[in-house]
Amino acid sequence: MLQSSEKPVVIAGTGAWQAEAEAELTAFIENAGVPVFTSLSGRGTVPDTHPLCFEGSLAIRPGGAFAAYLETDLVIVLGTRLSLYYMFGDVFNPAAKMIQVDIAAEEIGRNRAIDLPIVSDVQAFLAECNALLVADNLKTELTGRFAPWIASLEAADTAGKEPSTADWESNNTPIHPLRLAREVDRFMDREDDVVVADGGDTTTWMGMTRTIRQPGHYLDYGIFGSLAVGLPYANAAKLRYPDKRVLLISGDGSIGFNFMEFENAIRKKLPIVVVISNDLGWGMIRHSQEIRIGHAIEAGTFIGRVDYHKMVAALGGEGFLVEDPADIRPAIEAAFASGKTCCINVMTDPTTVSPGSMALANVGAYKA
Repeated sequence: MLQSSEKPVVIAGTGAWQAEAEAELTAFIENAGVPVFTSLSGRGTVPDTHPLCFEGSLAIRPGGAFAAYLETDLVIVLGTRLSLYYMFGDVFNPAAKMIQVDIAAEEIGRNRAIDLPIVSDVQAFLAECNALLVADNLKTELTGRFAPWIASLEAADTAGKEPSTADWESNNTPIHPLRLAREVDRFMDREDDVVVADGGDTTTWMGMTRTIRQPGHYLDYGIFGSLAVGLPYANAAKLRYPDKRVLLISGDGSIGFNFMEFENAIRKKLPIVVVISNDLGWGMIRHSQEIRIGHAIEAGTFIGRVDYHKMVAALGGEGFLVEDPADIRPAIEAAFASGKTCCINVMTDPTTVSPGSMALANVGAYKA
């Protein structure tokens, strides 16, 4: 199927990470010369910095994913569900052939017909593929075959990021949440930095921005959208990797669910840094209501200004308030230098609407 394809894509998900298939996956895309997108816990199985990795697989992430899915003629799905993230398979070219590899047989063919179903551990499958590619001397044939496709995806990746550049670099106040996400991404640039994302819009903005260099080092609420995992995840990550920098970026709504985990972190002397994107309420819900019914239901979506940084300071941690984008990086630097559990309360623009909010409005069932 690869030999007859012109525009293949590989999507590697949680199953690739759980199978510890990083080396085999990297060898496979290099041997075959095919592009890879990564998803969920599969993020980082091939670093975003690899020339054949086109970063996150979600079509709402700035880059080449959406263009790739419209044009692809062969989709190789490794260890991930054809879920809402892919419009249950409808985001792909209807004419594309589908290969799905999963260790759970019941996942094969969920939501979209599969042309080549393979029930297998992802690592074992890729090891077999690599052996065949080398033994049959297909490596040279395939890598040359897909070079034009890779070049077109590189152009699509550049074009897909251009519309977000102004927001990533925005100097507006209140602060654009994409600028906040970019500042976090630029600061957390070590190979082993751990970034946790929590919240509706906040996780969307961070997911649109984060450069992932190593698997298991970017954590969010996953496919079920379980809000409030951020503080527990960050605490657990710091306990597991005490020598690594751990930063949580969270929405102001989601931080409230498990806020007293700050006390837990302070009591256990865990120097995590928590950045709150404070847009005064439940942004994703508010905006999806505005799109769907023309107005937000303020009683349920507006929180207002809360001094979370003062609350953490009162518990014995360190608190920072940021209202100017130029102050974001200095606050993060000071927070990590303090050696304490820190909260950076960043006032972000409550009017910005994320692609996640738009998607929620489109699948929601609100009534006026």
